[in-house]
Amino acid sequence: MSAMPSPARRALSHAVFAGFLALAAGAAGCTTSVDDVADFDSGADLGVDGGTVDAGPPLAPWPHTLPASETLGTVRGLRVMRAIIHSHSPLSHDACDGAGFADGVLLDVSCLDHMHDAVCALNVDVLNLTDHAEHIFEVTHEEEFWERPGDTEVRTPDGDLAAVNWACGDGRSVIVTVGTENALMPIGLLRHPTTSTDPAVIAEAYRADGPAAVQAFHDAGGLVMVPHTESRDLEYLRTLGMDGMEIYNIHANMDPDIRFDFLGLGRLDYVSTVLSFLGITSRLEPDLAFLGFFSENQNDLDKWDALLASGVEVTGINGCDAHENTFPQLMKDGERVDSYRRLMRWATVHLRVPERSLAAQQAALVAGRAYVAFEVFGTPVGFDFYAQDPGSATYEMGAHAPVGATLHVVRPTMSADVPDGALALVSMRIVRSTATGAVEVAQGTGETLDFVPTEPGAYRAEVRIVPEHARPYLSRLADTLIKDYVWVYANPVYFDVAP
Repeated sequence: MSAMPSPARRALSHAVFAGFLALAAGAAGCTTSVDDVADFDSGADLGVDGGTVDAGPPLAPWPHTLPASETLGTVRGLRVMRAIIHSHSPLSHDACDGAGFADGVLLDVSCLDHMHDAVCALNVDVLNLTDHAEHIFEVTHEEEFWERPGDTEVRTPDGDLAAVNWACGDGRSVIVTVGTENALMPIGLLRHPTTSTDPAVIAEAYRADGPAAVQAFHDAGGLVMVPHTESRDLEYLRTLGMDGMEIYNIHANMDPDIRFDFLGLGRLDYVSTVLSFLGITSRLEPDLAFLGFFSENQNDLDKWDALLASGVEVTGINGCDAHENTFPQLMKDGERVDSYRRLMRWATVHLRVPERSLAAQQAALVAGRAYVAFEVFGTPVGFDFYAQDPGSATYEMGAHAPVGATLHVVRPTMSADVPDGALALVSMRIVRSTATGAVEVAQGTGETLDFVPTEPGAYRAEVRIVPEHARPYLSRLADTLIKDYVWVYANPVYFDVAP
């Protein structure tokens, strides 16, 4: 079985951490209000180090939205579909500062509005809600979608509600599905995973773990992801029968216990840096506070590689894990530190699909035609990873190619909305998954990177970035925070020996 922390322990850790941050922010003079936002252009920096920032030329606005996925290009008849796979609505007991929903009633309408506005502003194509089990038995399956007037429904031929298209003010919409995050994280459920109407039985069905629970969620129409892979045993993952697993989770980077217990990082070694971003007059860009705590979840990556190397084909995804429940202090843009928009912009999942639809998302996730994009640095435009054999047959991410075919990586460019994006230093690498982790087999900084595998196995690609374009927006922290980061994790292409 797994070593996953209990919900009670995770909730307690969250509460203690939030209290610590609130005290630290107050002690540093960083508590702010919306009324303060208009004043951020003048005065001393209110960062925790008490320093001042030299006046500089006005900076071009750092984008707080993301470009529409339609602008990211089409390859081999496949376009990009931007997905958020792990996010909590007010229905989760610990969302909205723990006060979003109680006794069958939505208590915090503004929190729901924040989530709705975020996915519309960020041009998200599909939002997969994954609420905890504590309140889920208090509502019907159809009530989990938070449908509003003007939204449209997507139903199966049998009449099951599969998704709701949330209407956005600009005429577009976001496909919304429902699921849950407990021990397992099923997404796209068509119904509760039990026919019982007993609330205790419903809650227990959502909290269930193991292969039988995976099958029950599959029977309810869902795909099954594993959240917080860092806390799960490798052998448990090997036999679970899951469809996907998190290879990165924002919450894991921020939670003191997870950082220390599972990622080998200091519990609170990043807090002073993140608090520096709270100053109303600071030249630090709020959305770049992510760089203060961002660390690759090596524990997750090593397990993913070990599974891939052993023949377990599982799609790697990102866990956004937005709750609006940890850091309510406002930043100079008027949003709380952990706003839905901010977290959803930091890291997304891009799917290669023939069309923008619920069915296309599900097929891409099952097939592994997906990559994790850290859009905090800017949207990677034109990224591509595939294999091609001498006969010109092509093999997408998740497909099986014969040994002797050539892997191709196309280096992405920065989306046009990001100031001075051309200054970023971008590199690529191809790695082979092994039982002990990834082994680099090729790397380069050119427009493309090619490699011909000579042995079978799972080969995946990464794009790395040194965000020099962000230097003016990081002020005095630039020399510390501008370093090598991952920008893209691509799912693998599998190479087989020709029969």
